Amino acid sequence: MVSLKDLSSYDIGGSERISRLCAVPVKEVTGNAYISEYYPEINVNREMFNTSSSRMASYKSVLIPVNEHIIKRITRTFFESGFQEALFEARSAQSAAQSPIICSLAEYAHRIIDFLNKCKFMILPHLKDQDTRCITKYTQTRDWTKSCIRWIVWHPNCFKIAVAGSDDIIRIYKDEPAIVPVLKHPNQRSITCMAWRPYSSSELTVGCEDGICHWTIENSKPASQILFLKHPKHYPVIAVEWNPDGTLLASSSIGSADVLIWNVDMIENSPLRRVGPSCSLLKWSPDGSSLFSSTISNVFRVWSTDCWTPERWTINFGQIQSAAWSPCGKFLLFVTSEESFLYRLQFVEEQLFATSNLPKQALPIADLTKVTVGYRELGGLPQSIAWDPHGRYLAVIFKDTSCIAIFMTSLTKFNLNISPSCFLTGIGSEYPSFICFQSINRRNSDSVLTIGWSSGRIQYFPFVNI
Repeated sequence: MVSLKDLSSYDIGGSERISRLCAVPVKEVTGNAYISEYYPEINVNREMFNTSSSRMASYKSVLIPVNEHIIKRITRTFFESGFQEALFEARSAQSAAQSPIICSLAEYAHRIIDFLNKCKFMILPHLKDQDTRCITKYTQTRDWTKSCIRWIVWHPNCFKIAVAGSDDIIRIYKDEPAIVPVLKHPNQRSITCMAWRPYSSSELTVGCEDGICHWTIENSKPASQILFLKHPKHYPVIAVEWNPDGTLLASSSIGSADVLIWNVDMIENSPLRRVGPSCSLLKWSPDGSSLFSSTISNVFRVWSTDCWTPERWTINFGQIQSAAWSPCGKFLLFVTSEESFLYRLQFVEEQLFATSNLPKQALPIADLTKVTVGYRELGGLPQSIAWDPHGRYLAVIFKDTSCIAIFMTSLTKFNLNISPSCFLTGIGSEYPSFICFQSINRRNSDSVLTIGWSSGRIQYFPFVNI
C-alpha cells in the first residue's frame, strides 16, 4: 500500500512550495529472482587472502623484536610509514627511556606542527578533509574505511564487472568462465572510485590516495599496463568520470577546488578553476552536454560542456551526498548529507515561451524519513542513489539502516513521476555497502541492480517480477 505525506515549506533556491511527497516503500521483497548462470558468483571477503592491515599485523607478529638504537628505529619507521609515524615513535615511552633529549625535541616538534595546522584550518577549514580518513564522509560507499567492498562498476558496453576490495586489489569478472584478472600496483592505495572507458573493453580508470591509475588490460599479454596520472594537490582523488563517448575524463579531489578534465591519450589536463571548497562528486549527463560537480560545502554546479560555463547552486544544509542523471538527461536527482529527502532538478522548460530569467529550484519529491515496518527500520539519511538505464527504477541505500528502498519512476518530456515500490533486505545482519545498476548490453536488456553487501557478498537483483 502506498502512503503519501503532506509537506510544506521545503525549498532549495529560496521560495516555499507545498508538495505532496511519496514516502518510503512498505512492501518487502526477499530472496532473489532468476539470474542467468553466466553471472559470476562473487564474495570479496572470501577471495581476499590478506588486507594491507592484516599483512602488517602478520609481519609484526612473525618478526622477532630486537634492541635497535633509537636513531635507527626512527629512521626505519620513517621509510616504512612516513613522517607522522616516525614522529610518534620518537615521542613513545621506549624512546623517552633511551633518549629523553630526542623525545623532548620530538614533543616540541609535534606541538609546533599541531599549532600550525590549527592556524591553517582556521583560515582554510575545508583543508581538514584532505586526509584519507575523511574519504568515508564523501564517498558513495557506506563505511568505506571498514567495508571490504570499496567500489563496483559495470562496463557500459559489454558484460564485464570490476570490483575493488579493501586490499587495494581490483578483480575483473566476465560472462565467460576464465581466470579472474587482478589489478594491483604500489600506487593503487585506498581506492575511492572506478570508471570504465566507454567503447574500449580494456581500459579502467581508478581514483586512489595519490592520484589516478589508468589500466590497459590486455588478455593476450601476461601483465596489464598502468599509466599513473598525478597533479599537484589533486589527491586523494574522490571521483573519476568518463564522458559518454570516452574522449574526456573528469576527476575531482577533496584536496583541490579544481575539477580536472583529462585527455588521457595525450596525458594532458585542463582545470575548471573555481575558488572555494574542494569538489567531492562528479556526474556526466548521458548526452555529454552537462557535467554535475558538487563540493564538500553547500555549493554545487552544473557545467555546460560546450563552453565550460557553470550554473551555480546552493542547498540549505550539508552537502550533496549522491546524485544521478535520468537516461534522457533532462532530470537530475540528488540527496543531501543532512536531510532525509530526495530532490529533483529539471533541465527542460515546461512552458513553450518560458525565459531563462525565471528562477529555477530543486524540488523535494520523496520523503525518506526513517520508519519502522514490522521489525525492520527503513529510511533515514541517504548514503547513495542509483537509477537504472531505462529510467524505471531508483534504488536508495542509507547510512544507518540495512534495507534498500526501491522506487518506480516514469519519465515524460516535461515531467518525472515517482512512486514507492518495495524494499530489499540482505541475509542476517548484513547491510548494503554499495549499489549500482548493470548497463544495457548484448547480454542484458533488463534492469539489474547489483548490491555489494557488508559481508562481501555481491548480489544481482533483476526487476522482472516486481
